[in-house]
Order: sequence, then C-alpha cells, then structure tokens
Amino acid sequence: MRRRRLAAAAIAGVVLVGGGSVAYAQTQSGAGSYRTATVTTGDVDETMGLSGIITASDRQDLSFGAGGTVEKVSVEAGDVVRSGSTLATLDSTDLETAVTKAEATLAKAKAQLETDEASQASTVTDSETPTAATPAKSTPAKSTPTSSTPTRSPALEEALAKLATQQTDLTSAQSAATEAISASKSALAAQIEACKAAETEEPTPADGEDEGEATGLSRGCSDALDAVQAAQDVVADQQDTLQTALEALSTTLTAAVEAVGESSSTRSTPSTPSAPDDADATPTTPTTPTTPSTSGSTPSGSASGPTVTAATLAQDQASIDTAEAQLTEAERQLKSAELTAPFAGEILSVSVVEGDVVADSDVVIVIKGDGATTVTTTVTLDQIQDVTVGQTASVTPAGAVEATGGTVSSIALLPDASSGTSTYPVTIELAEPVAAPEGSTASISVVTGRAESVLTVPSSAVSTTIRTTVSVLVDGRPVVTPVTVGVVGATRTEITDGLTRGQEIVLADLDADLPSGDSTTTSLTGGGFPRGPGGRG
Repeated sequence: MRRRRLAAAAIAGVVLVGGGSVAYAQTQSGAGSYRTATVTTGDVDETMGLSGIITASDRQDLSFGAGGTVEKVSVEAGDVVRSGSTLATLDSTDLETAVTKAEATLAKAKAQLETDEASQASTVTDSETPTAATPAKSTPAKSTPTSSTPTRSPALEEALAKLATQQTDLTSAQSAATEAISASKSALAAQIEACKAAETEEPTPADGEDEGEATGLSRGCSDALDAVQAAQDVVADQQDTLQTALEALSTTLTAAVEAVGESSSTRSTPSTPSAPDDADATPTTPTTPTTPSTSGSTPSGSASGPTVTAATLAQDQASIDTAEAQLTEAERQLKSAELTAPFAGEILSVSVVEGDVVADSDVVIVIKGDGATTVTTTVTLDQIQDVTVGQTASVTPAGAVEATGGTVSSIALLPDASSGTSTYPVTIELAEPVAAPEGSTASISVVTGRAESVLTVPSSAVSTTIRTTVSVLVDGRPVVTPVTVGVVGATRTEITDGLTRGQEIVLADLDADLPSGDSTTTSLTGGGFPRGPGGRG
C-alpha cells in the first residue's frame, strides 16, 4: 500500500474513541513536517470480522466433539434450557493427557530450534580459532599458561549479531507463510460454498423487484472469489519473503565464517618454534594449519551432528507451527468434553446415560429452538482459539444500515472438512429479530478482546517490522521507541509499556518521498493483522 504525500497545509481534528479522544495535527520544525497524534487513555475493542447466514433456530442434533466416557448427564427429555447451559460432560482424563503431550511436543520443537540456532552461531564462533603449526616436542618447564577464555573479535561480534537477526527474520517469515496458506485454504472453502449456493439457487426478480436485488448470492460468489485471489496474493508475497530470508541467512552464514576466519588468521599468526634444549631431540614435521573455507557452500556444522542450514531453521519453525496447531486441537477437544446448548429451547431426547462410551460424532441429545433468530458462520483452526461462547457480537444483514447485537451461543465441536479445509461452525444468537429473510447474508463483528481506560495510540502508528515500535516526537524529531501492545482494535491499540500519556507520536513524515513498489511498512490494525504505512490515522 502506497503512502500519499499530504499537502503542506494545517491539519487538525478530533476523533472520539471509547470515551477518550485523540487530536491529530501537523507539526513543522526545522527537522521536518510530520502528522502527529497525542497518546491518550480510552477503551479498545479487538474484533474479528466474519460473514454468515441468517437462520431461525429449530431442531438440532448435538454431539460431543471428542470420543470418551460420559461422566454426567444434566438434562432429560422435556427440560427447557437456556443458551449455553451445560447438558452433559465427558470424563476428561484422556483429553487432559492429550493436551499435556501436545504441550511437550511443542516444547521439544522449540528446543530443537534453539539448539539449531546455537549450532549455527557455534559454527561462526569456531571459525575464529585457526589451528596453528606446533612442534612435536616442547619443554614443559618453559611453557607459559594461556587464558582458557579467548576474547571475541569485533568481526565475530558483528557476525553473531547479524546472524541472530536473520535467524529471527527467517522463523518469522516461515510462520507468516504458514498462516497465509491456512487463511488461503479457508477463503477457498468459503468461496466453494458461496458459489455452490449461487449455482443451486438462481433467483429471479419478482414483480417490482430490481434485477440487481435478486442476484445477492451471485454477488456473494464474486466477493468470495475476490477474497480467494487476495488471500493467494498474500501467500505469494509471504513465500517470496520466506525465500528471501532463506537466501539471506545462507549468504550471511557463509560470509560470516569466511570473514571471521580471515580476521582470526590475521590476528593469530603462529610464531616460529624455538630450538629444543635437548640437542639430540629431533622435532617432527609441524602439522598443517586449518584454513577456513573460502568456497560459497554452506558451512558445515559440528563434527558431532549434521549441517544446520537456513532450511533447517525453516523446517524447525514449521514443526513448531504444526505442534501449536496440534495443541490448539487438543485444547479444543478438551473444551468439547462439556456439551452446551447452542440456543435456548426444549430438550426433545437424550440417548446416553452416565458410563456410556461415545464417539465424537454420536448424536447424544436433540434440542428444539424457540424460534430465536440466529446467524451461522465458520472460523478456521487459527481463529477458533480466539472465539468463545458468550462473546458479544454485532450483526449487520446485507443491505441494512444498523447492526443488531448478539452473543456467541455455540461453537461446533467437530470441524467440517468437506471442502478440504477444516472449519468450525459458529452460531450467534441475536438479541432481537431482524427484518431479513432466512438464508440472507450478514457481516459479523465478534469482540474477542476488550480493554477499558487504558493508554492508547492510533493502530496505524504502531510498526511491527522486526519489533514493535512507535515514533515519538522529541525536540522536533521522530525517535523510534520500543513498546509493548495489549488489545489491538480497528483504529486504536492499547500500549502496556513504553509510552506515557500526553506524549506526541508521529503518524507520517509529510516530507518523505513516496515509497518504491518493493518497500514495505507494517503497522497494526483491527484483529492484529498488518496493514499499510503508518501515515494513515
């Protein structure tokens, strides 16, 4: 996203945010012209944007999301229950064990990454000490002890620092690529469903109805196709970034070994051994000194293990991402040990008793709704860990001007993998009926996090390139300041450390040239996803 050059005119405004306010202004000094904002206190809501289908509550078959032994049944046929009420529970012993094992697998994967990163650093460190020629015999009495802890050269310190930075860049790029691929698969699954509906339901305009009003599903299919294309573009960009990080780390590792080796050879030229005291002693031929490799190949690892390349670290990070996904699934199954009512209604039947063994797809309870309006949507494996029953949401039916409040009433215990990607159906119960036909689409905003009366800044002011920072205006000049963020909203971000109320922060350098097509600036926006340059407030 390109940043526009703003006109050199005075800009000032006030935007009310969650009970607080922020003043935007243009500041000019001898050092430059900047668009700024003041650090204030206010409320921040972190939201997740989704789309869904409006339905009416009716009969629904309920299953546990995991297999196991029924520990308790809390209802019987004829009972009237509220939305979210506990209906039955499973013995969670095995599920808790699965979570523990998943946590151990994740810890092991993280430890492997740390070991391999340290091994790469050791490869560079070991290259600083060349093997000098030594005589076969020496006089012990005249030997002088040397220090057992060598001093690192400036070349080594610089090489290790650069190596650590690029290792972090590589693992971050690998995680970003993994997330982008997951999001792309989810978008493709949504597109398949949207276009399938458009193919099976070809609406025809009714009397007095505009033709455009009867093609909502077709427009939905078109929007879904656009979303798939956008997601695939992100995948391509992230894969390019990953490839660049792989090449950069490989080049840095090879160059560091060569540079440190050359520096060490220059500083540590072996001296000519003195003649032995024993005139009859005949020195043996000195050994050949070890020379650091000057080839362009990837440096070897230690003699006790295989070579640790940039690709090795990428694989380590991929293993961590996989282990995290497995842990998320294990935790989800543990949560599914408690079966809750997806909406208020009457229990029609209960087919299990305490002690029964059930599979994850067995229907155990049937419930009939009371006619409340609901909206159904789906979330991905990455999103499900941020969505819980009871969260508030706002729902805007297609064509409506105002949103209607609602509450997340249920999250499916089993994923739907019919499209090739696992997604979890989510039901949102609306607080009041909406003037929209059943089956119509709606946009959804689920509040996944909230912070009240906290220190906030515009989300666009927070940069997440390599580390999280904000530019603070000090004596007319921007100073990059590390910060710690909390809840990230659509327009405001909570700052938990690094800033104080009243400080002036820089949103944009009005004198800066337009960035090239290859430049990238990452800032926070709602839900924690990066967006364009920080010049947008």
